[in-house]
Amino acid sequence: MAWSLYVMLVIVPNYTESQFALYIQSSIAILLFTLCMIAYFRTIHTGPGSPLDYPQLKIDHFSENPFDDSRGLNGTTGPRPNQEPPEFMTVHTLKLGGNQGFRYCGKCNCWKPDRTHHCSKSGKCILKMDHYCPWFSICIGYFNYKFFVQFLYYTAAYCWIAFGITFKILYDIFATDKYQEDYISINLILLCVLSLTFGISLGLFAAFSLYMISKNTTTIEFQEQRWNYRGIDRYNYEFDANGKQKKLSNIFDLGKRRNFKEVFGDGWWTWLLPVSVTEKVANAGFRNGINFKINDEVYKKWCHNAELQNQLNEQLSSFKDRVRRERETYVEV
Repeated sequence: MAWSLYVMLVIVPNYTESQFALYIQSSIAILLFTLCMIAYFRTIHTGPGSPLDYPQLKIDHFSENPFDDSRGLNGTTGPRPNQEPPEFMTVHTLKLGGNQGFRYCGKCNCWKPDRTHHCSKSGKCILKMDHYCPWFSICIGYFNYKFFVQFLYYTAAYCWIAFGITFKILYDIFATDKYQEDYISINLILLCVLSLTFGISLGLFAAFSLYMISKNTTTIEFQEQRWNYRGIDRYNYEFDANGKQKKLSNIFDLGKRRNFKEVFGDGWWTWLLPVSVTEKVANAGFRNGINFKINDEVYKKWCHNAELQNQLNEQLSSFKDRVRRERETYVEV
């Protein structure tokens, strides 16, 4: 980024005749470069957020029985918490077995709100974890997701502007045969090629991120739904008037406009500028990464499907037990 700005401010002016055009393109380059750097460092400095940031979510006491192998709330075996979760935390996601209940992390010793996942690389649970980004060397989660997406768009826009400017200069040079007389800086050619490459890759990444925001889902949730990792597809459906099965939307999907505001805030200045719209306060409503707004209609259908599935599982289990007992009785006779 620093090298590209050097090319834009030092080398490009040698090939630009209009002072007004030079002023405009230099101003845009400096503005986008500044926004890129602010978004980049805010992504790192703010961090993704973790349940460990809230003392109320920490678990201080577990069952003292060392031989307690009962299945815990998060589907794992081992000691269970001897304390209740905080009243301000609500959960809506179903566990692997289709049951409703609070989850906790035995490694972090904390309660896990909705959309929280434990990151092995960070060594702790991450609120609304999206993915681990090696370019930032940090997780992308609830508190820094907005800055991460803005960085993608700032950088993609910067790259396309740099490509447009350098491509026009190179086109004019080769179209008018000036290359036979004038010296062409290798930095100009490199910036044209690299800005096109990064512009395409970051543009696609930014477009995918915008798609995820429109659906109010994360990369992890997207993959879980794609591969049915947590058995979500067993409950995420309904039947239309013709009896045809169709998928339900995500329970956190509130519509494209509301989904966008959930990440970027309500004002247009928060959409354009890397300013925070979240609060690391336990009772901050839906702005702390602990509680999330849901689509009540979809959630009720989802829970109804899970309840029916659990009833079916119980009936099948009862039927298998009855068949097993009848076979044992037949063998004894």
